[in-house]
Amino acid sequence: MKIKTNTNNQRVKEFIGSFSSYLILIVFTILTLFVTYFLYTRLQEIFKQKLQSRIIAIATTASVMFDEKELSKIKGPENVGSDAYDKTIALLQQIRERNKDVKFAYILRKTDDPNTLTFVADADSLHPYEKIDLNQDGKIDESDQLNAPGDEYDVSEFPTLKEFGFVMPTVDDELAVDQWGTFLSSSSPIWRKDKTANEFIGIDVEVSDYLISINAALRPYIFFTIFLIVILTTQTVILVRMWGTRVNLLKELDRQKDELISIVAHQLGTPVTSVKWYIEMLIDGDIGKLTGEQQKQMKTMHAITVNLSDLVSMILDVSRLQLGKMKVDRTDLNLQEFFGEIVAIMDPKAEEKEIKFVKSLPKDMPTAMLDKRLMRMTLENLLSNAIKYTPTGGEVDFKVTVKDGKLSYVVRDTGCGIPKADQGRMFEKLFRATNVRKVDGNGFGLFVAKGAVEAQGGSIRFESEENKGTTFFVELSLKIATEQDLESQKKQEKEKASGKK
Repeated sequence: MKIKTNTNNQRVKEFIGSFSSYLILIVFTILTLFVTYFLYTRLQEIFKQKLQSRIIAIATTASVMFDEKELSKIKGPENVGSDAYDKTIALLQQIRERNKDVKFAYILRKTDDPNTLTFVADADSLHPYEKIDLNQDGKIDESDQLNAPGDEYDVSEFPTLKEFGFVMPTVDDELAVDQWGTFLSSSSPIWRKDKTANEFIGIDVEVSDYLISINAALRPYIFFTIFLIVILTTQTVILVRMWGTRVNLLKELDRQKDELISIVAHQLGTPVTSVKWYIEMLIDGDIGKLTGEQQKQMKTMHAITVNLSDLVSMILDVSRLQLGKMKVDRTDLNLQEFFGEIVAIMDPKAEEKEIKFVKSLPKDMPTAMLDKRLMRMTLENLLSNAIKYTPTGGEVDFKVTVKDGKLSYVVRDTGCGIPKADQGRMFEKLFRATNVRKVDGNGFGLFVAKGAVEAQGGSIRFESEENKGTTFFVELSLKIATEQDLESQKKQEKEKASGKK
């Protein structure tokens, strides 16, 4: 089994880099579309306001062409053909001729019912009872019926016209679409001398030119938007490719670096171990008895060599983690003996610093299929750190539990704790908390401890409060060693001893 954590982390970083670039593209695309839509709607509003102002001006100008006294002579159908009626129709037609976009022009009169008005005259109704194809659809039907004086007109669905038609010039806010086309309607009161109005002139203006202008104005915005999106997309693709190339280059450099470190650490391991053995032989007197001073110096050299050997092993483990080459060799591990060995190593270190080392181990622990080297790597790192970062007189608690097929252990100290700002990075390679920079350390310990736990399918986490201490929690699933496992292991050991593969 090999660890894939580093590879997965690299893939996650690559995905995050690419995703970030595409997310920026999406955001800018949405922003571009929003700005384009805003500018277009604003332009549309400006066009509309200008059109409304123009139509109101036409209606207002037209209203002064009529004499209220002449209009009062037109009461109903009986006045069709009268001088007043013909003159009014002529003026309405003149208004339409002078303004080619005016499709309909008419005059409406107030009645006692606020929801009902009556026609006074219509530009198309010089002869209101003629049968003509007004909408030019090839047939004459109800839609071609002309408006005669006195015909009623329901304004209940036109609140603006109903409320303000006889008070001030008005113009519709929305376009009206019907069989005749697309229109914008306006009205203006025909004032009497007392500044009141009993009639108003209404005009319906065909606004196809307005729509054509709006559509023409929209094209540049569409082209601009497409151009901008293409530019943004191209830049994003280029950036993503550059990012990918850069990531791959850095990944390759990182791989080469890790391989070099692995080779160097591996090559250093043998001579360092040999030096340690020779020093141990000298200390044990295998080559000759040493004087007291020589013995003292040799022990100092041995301690330095042991530290160097541990550092080389640590670097080798780190490089294996980085390269995804950390192998898990599960063998039957007597947990009672294993934890006893670790405690025996840590006891002197705790005594040296006058730290109270409290152990809580079950009396009976099973033999399980675990990698002893990885187990040792994690536990020694956690206990060593706890002792290292706990001041003299402090306390380190170590508790082991085996329950429901799981091995759990807790390492708690009363040391300096980990600053909250640093806690998210504590398992990173070479990272050290900001409050322990003056204490010797290499930043590899927790990185390796985490990798060793996760390689066996376990988990590790911690809780910490600065200046109060830290607690690490480790959990591993146990596979209890069977007789078959033990026999298989013995067979492998015999094969290794006999030189077989």
